[in-house]
Amino acid sequence: MSLLLAFMLIGQQLYELEEVVVTANRYPVLLQDVAVAVIVIEREAIENKSALGLVEILNDAAGIDLKDYGTPGGVTSVSLRGISSNGTLVLINGQPLNTVTNGMADLGAIDINTVERIEIVKGPVASIYGANAMGGVVNIITIRKLSRPAIAGQFTPSAMTLDDPLNTKDLSAQLGVPVRSTQLDLTGNYKNSQGYRSNSDLTQYHLTGSITNTGQRSTLGASLLYSEREYGIPGPMPWVDSLHPVPQFGDSTATSLFDREEDRVLMANLKAELQITDNIKWYNKFLADRKRTIFSTTYEGWLGDTISEEYDYLTHMIGLNTMLTVRAEKVNITIGFDARYDTLQTTMYSTQSTDTAWHAGSRNIGVWTEIGLRLSPAISGTSSLRYDHNSDFGGFLSPGIGIVTALSPASWLKLSAGKTFRAPTFNDLYWPQSGNPGLKPEHGWAYEIRAESSLRPDLFAALSVFLRRVMDRIAWLPDQDNLWRPQNVNYQSIRGLDLELKHQVNDLVEYKFACTYLNARQRNDEIVYDYYDWTADTSLTIAEEIERPAAFTPRYSASSSVNLKLPSDFGLNISGQYTTERINYYANYDAYPYVSMDTKTLAAYLVLNAALSKELSRHVRLTAGIKNLLDTRYALQFGNTLLDLNYPMPGRTYFLRLSLNSSE
Repeated sequence: MSLLLAFMLIGQQLYELEEVVVTANRYPVLLQDVAVAVIVIEREAIENKSALGLVEILNDAAGIDLKDYGTPGGVTSVSLRGISSNGTLVLINGQPLNTVTNGMADLGAIDINTVERIEIVKGPVASIYGANAMGGVVNIITIRKLSRPAIAGQFTPSAMTLDDPLNTKDLSAQLGVPVRSTQLDLTGNYKNSQGYRSNSDLTQYHLTGSITNTGQRSTLGASLLYSEREYGIPGPMPWVDSLHPVPQFGDSTATSLFDREEDRVLMANLKAELQITDNIKWYNKFLADRKRTIFSTTYEGWLGDTISEEYDYLTHMIGLNTMLTVRAEKVNITIGFDARYDTLQTTMYSTQSTDTAWHAGSRNIGVWTEIGLRLSPAISGTSSLRYDHNSDFGGFLSPGIGIVTALSPASWLKLSAGKTFRAPTFNDLYWPQSGNPGLKPEHGWAYEIRAESSLRPDLFAALSVFLRRVMDRIAWLPDQDNLWRPQNVNYQSIRGLDLELKHQVNDLVEYKFACTYLNARQRNDEIVYDYYDWTADTSLTIAEEIERPAAFTPRYSASSSVNLKLPSDFGLNISGQYTTERINYYANYDAYPYVSMDTKTLAAYLVLNAALSKELSRHVRLTAGIKNLLDTRYALQFGNTLLDLNYPMPGRTYFLRLSLNSSE
């Protein structure tokens, strides 16, 4: 490490460190002044890689781990530095995407064609954002800045076999119109896929729009996102051979031919920014969203009967964010206030039992402040404090602190620490007959040391060393009445480091590399004895605290990407990702009433992608490529049992893309 730091202490300033980011502090600030680790992904990087989805783009970043069910439209979630996806806050233009039902954000609701910029904050920011930012924040920005009218269109067919080139069709259109101080931006997308497994088809519609008016001392704007998709859920790949029959409701490629889901997401916000004086600015944002999920399933009951169920989840959120920033020569002060109200209406329809309905609601108010000090020309510091009060779990205090030291004109050493928490979800609190309204938030501390520098203006390197601890993790276990309820019983510790490298070798070659090491441990209450006497209707369950390597978390991961500009207006992108094995644990009742734990492993994998593009004219580009060039067989999500084959990711996939853009 000392050699790397010495390497980073020389050189000139790189332009990446001078760019402005908004996510880490919720207002514009120079990247070099942010104490926590921040990654910025621009639209150009997305286009260079010819990505078919957000998974490909986010996989390039150090510290990022994606969970994907491998089928079109399936739920895709993101975690940061070993913290689970329900502890990673995902924003769309600063508005939370995470749902209150399970705390996760589904990236499947986002059309990659609308993404203009992604800012990833990998440090402790609960003192700024409150709940669910334990791992950090991923802010996906769709609003463009236009200087002239722009019209764009794109058609991308893709398939796993050349015999069916139109298996998946992705069509998008974009219109941007700036008129004096007002800008209108609108993007529409349609996607249809037959999938590559039984019951894995997808139909999706997506619409994103924004309007912004910028005056001398004020900015007014509004944005809207609507996503609608309907898709099949084939379940884990079944293990079918002479000893393992085809599933009752599936076939050789699907556990279920009947499970389906419909998702509709509507998100809207209004913003008003006022420059009161040269040093004082007032930010306001009004938020609202409506999310609906309808899940239908068919399965075999205890008595061999066929049961069909449908779950209808409907959530609403309204909220307000306001903050005031005061900037002086050596002191910056920010005061913020957040308020939101969430509701859930759920109905379960079943052919086995009477219909069940439950409703829930919660209010949260957060007050926070941040003070930034310029202690010397080379040293700056920030301290922040936030208090949240929730109608369900009460109050929580989140402090944070950061220090940035300029070791040279081109090198920075950054230190940060903060207390973070994750709120219990509505499913944890209110699930019928099993919810636990007495749950407390998961909470813990996060620490990081980060060095950033550039050896030359075309070379950037960053190294982060971090430590995280999470207490009172929520797990479902039998309580004293032998009813399974969520309880605050588990613990997690994470030690790790990540490395980022960007090198613009010359005008023709650009290279990026990122890698992450995670040593994640869990200490969970596990059932070791579980006896039930049917005749006397009595039971005895014994749990013990056992420490193991953390489930779902790979120890090593690395990614790289090379962009080449070739003669005759050709461009070539080659990228790859390597991830080591993941493990998960499954209860084994073979020695009933004694219970042991079996381990299942997802194998390590290497995935390579390649895309060749050609500028046919000033406004037309044609791209052809192959995803998963080596046809690697791998999975990112575990199945339900030891005996299934998990959720396989797509094999080798061919695609063609025709892009039209009047602004190029």
